[in-house]
Amino acid sequence: MAKEKVDKAQMRINEENLQHKGAWLTKEVCEEYRKMAEDINKTDCQDIDKHKELRLELQNKYGLTQIEAINILNGNNIADYVNKYTRVRNRIPITKK
Repeated sequence: MAKEKVDKAQMRINEENLQHKGAWLTKEVCEEYRKMAEDINKTDCQDIDKHKELRLELQNKYGLTQIEAINILNGNNIADYVNKYTRVRNRIPITKK
């Protein structure tokens, strides 16, 4: 029974790896985009178009979902997203104990 769960988890992570488009997310990339978002806020915090362009660039370049890109630009859950995409890149499934 436990082997079946491991196999399903491995199959799921392999599928995510195959479907991933773009470059792989790293902590440095997140920090760079976070800094760019902060710079936009310093000059004009009401400039929604620049934030949207930055979000779309992050999504398209690294294959992120919209909420993941928004959170990264806001500095939220960065370590979790880097961990997620590191696991996907290396095909390491989550195992429950």
